[in-house]
Amino acid sequence: MGEATAFLTQSRYYSPVFNSAIFDGPVRVYFAQHQESLALKVYFRLKERLRTQGEDLRYGGKNLFVMLYPCSESFALSFSTQPGGDIVQEPLGEDWVFGVNGPLMDEDYEVLYQETEKVMLAWRESLATAGLE
Repeated sequence: MGEATAFLTQSRYYSPVFNSAIFDGPVRVYFAQHQESLALKVYFRLKERLRTQGEDLRYGGKNLFVMLYPCSESFALSFSTQPGGDIVQEPLGEDWVFGVNGPLMDEDYEVLYQETEKVMLAWRESLATAGLE
């Protein structure tokens, strides 16, 4: 287990409801086992979206954690304020946490992908600025 993952599991974002995860490159999806179909849908749609954007770049060891909270109660324990509605993002050191409250509607996927793309674009720009790309 990497340092970022250990840091996440000790943070307020992690919940005992997360008993499953998908790890692939910088993307980490945490979910309750009964949400497996939703998690796979999020993962595969995100990977397809990144593939069409030509995302095969390094991200300097940074991670994007997508936390699929199964209910409003577990979501509220991690995010005391809900400025963005059912999808909230916050930095965790150099990583980013995306909290998703409950199941996603089709229109919510687009919001999630747009926000993750913004974070990854910022990562690419910081690597380019540092001459690491």
